Amino acid sequence: MNVSLQCRLDQFILYSSKIDAHACHERSEGSPSQFRRSFTALKMTGMGISFRGVYSSRKIRLQESTDGLNHMKRGFQRVVVLLFICGCLPLMAGSLTLSEAERLAISTCRELLRFKSSSHALHQQAIADAQLSDPQLIIGAANVPTNSFNFNQDDMTMEQIGLQQTFARGNSLLMKSKQSLALAVGEKRKAQEKALTLLRNVRETWLDLYYWTQALHILQNNQAVYKDLLQVAISQYETGKAKQSDVLQMQLEISRLDDQAIQIKQQLDVLHAQLERWIGNKQTNHALILSLPHWPEPPPLKLLQNHLKRHPLLSIDAAVIAAAHSDVAFAKEQYKPGYILNVGYAKRQGHFVDGMTRPDFVGAQVTIDLPVFPANRQDRQMQASYNRLIASTLDQQIHYRDLLQILQTQYSTWKRLHERETLYKKQLIPELRQNAQAALKAFQNAKGELGMVLRIYSSELTTQLEYTQLQVDRAKSRAILLYLEGTAVC
Repeated sequence: MNVSLQCRLDQFILYSSKIDAHACHERSEGSPSQFRRSFTALKMTGMGISFRGVYSSRKIRLQESTDGLNHMKRGFQRVVVLLFICGCLPLMAGSLTLSEAERLAISTCRELLRFKSSSHALHQQAIADAQLSDPQLIIGAANVPTNSFNFNQDDMTMEQIGLQQTFARGNSLLMKSKQSLALAVGEKRKAQEKALTLLRNVRETWLDLYYWTQALHILQNNQAVYKDLLQVAISQYETGKAKQSDVLQMQLEISRLDDQAIQIKQQLDVLHAQLERWIGNKQTNHALILSLPHWPEPPPLKLLQNHLKRHPLLSIDAAVIAAAHSDVAFAKEQYKPGYILNVGYAKRQGHFVDGMTRPDFVGAQVTIDLPVFPANRQDRQMQASYNRLIASTLDQQIHYRDLLQILQTQYSTWKRLHERETLYKKQLIPELRQNAQAALKAFQNAKGELGMVLRIYSSELTTQLEYTQLQVDRAKSRAILLYLEGTAVC
C-alpha cells in the first residue's frame, strides 16, 4: 500500500476515533443518553466506492458500561478498514500511472540500448585505431639457379627470412583514435536525447488519452441531458405545447452525439496503440490512472535560455564538431611521410673451394613516402575535412536557434494558456452553466424554444471541451519545456 492510500486509511481511523471520543465525552459530562449518529454520502475519494448508511442508536442509559462503547468503536473501525482495503486492492493490482509509464518506457526502450552498444563499439574502435598495423613476416629464396635449382651451385643463392613494419604518417593514428572517441561521446549524448524525446512522447500521448477520456465523459453527460430533453419534448408534444419537429430535432442531436462518441472511442484506440509502442502490450492492458500531472513551475526564461546550451542535442553537435576537428588534424598529418622498415636475414648454402663455409647476410631497409604532389590528394582531403567541420559547426548553430525558438514559443504559450484557463474556470463555464439552466427551465415550462436550448447546450459542450483542451495544451507545453531543460521528471 503506497503512502497516499495509507494516509487516507489513517484519516478514516482518525475520523472514527473522533466520533467515539465525542460520545464518551457526552457520557462523562452526564449529558442525555439519547443521541443519534448519522453518516450520509460517505465517499472514498479516488477509490470508486461510495456508500450511504445511517447508523442510529437508541437511547443509551448512563449506567451502560464503557466496554460496550469501546466494542462499538473497534467494530466501526474494522468495518471502515475492511471496506477501504476491499476497494483499494483491485486498483492497486492493475493500475498504471504516468510516472510508472515513463519508467517502463525508459527501461524497455531498445533504441537506448542500441546507442549504448554503438558507444561501446566506438570506444573499442578508438583503442584499435591508435595501434600500429601488424608486422609482416617475409620468407623466401633469392638467386636460385634455374638450370638446376640447386642451392649449393651458386655463391649468391640464399634462403631469406625477415620482418616488415609499417609506420603511419605523423600522428595520424592518434588523430583517428580521437575521432572515434568523440563519436563515442556523441552516441552517449544521443542516448540522453532519445530518453528525453521518449519521455516527451509518452507524456504527450498520455495527455491526449486524458483529453479524449474527459471528452467522452463530458459527451456522455450531455447525452443524458439530451435524452431528458427528448422526454420533455415528447411530453410537450403530446400536450400540444411542442412541435413534432422538436422531437425529431432532439433525436437527431442524440444520434450526432452517438456518432461523436464512436469517433472518440476510435481515437482512444489509436492512442492506446501509440502508448503500447512505448511501454509494451502487457502494460497497456492495465487500468490507466489518467490525470493531469503536477509538474513544478518552469524556471525564469533567462535561466532556461542559458541552460539550453547544455541540451543533449547540442552536446551531440559538439561531439560531431570534436570529431570533425580530429578529422582535420588527421588530414594535416597526411602531408607528412610514412615509413616502412624492413629487416631480414639471408642464409647461404655450400662452401668455398678452400672448404670455408659461405657467410650469411643481414639486411635492413627503410621505405619512405614522398608526398611531393599533394594537389589532388592531400589538399583535396584537407578541404573536404575542413568543409565537414564548417558544416558541423553550422548544424549546432541551427539547432540552437531552433531550440531557442521552441523555448520562447512554448514558454509564452504556457503562460497565456494559464491566463485563459483561469478565465474559463472563473467566468465562461459558470456563466454558460447558469445560462443553460435558465434556458432548460424555461423550455420545461413551455416558455422557451428548443432551438435556443440546443444552441446553449452545444455551446456549453464546446466550452467544456475547450477548457479541457486548454489544460492539456498547457501540460503539453510544460512537457516540452521539461524536454528543453533536459529534465526527466518522473
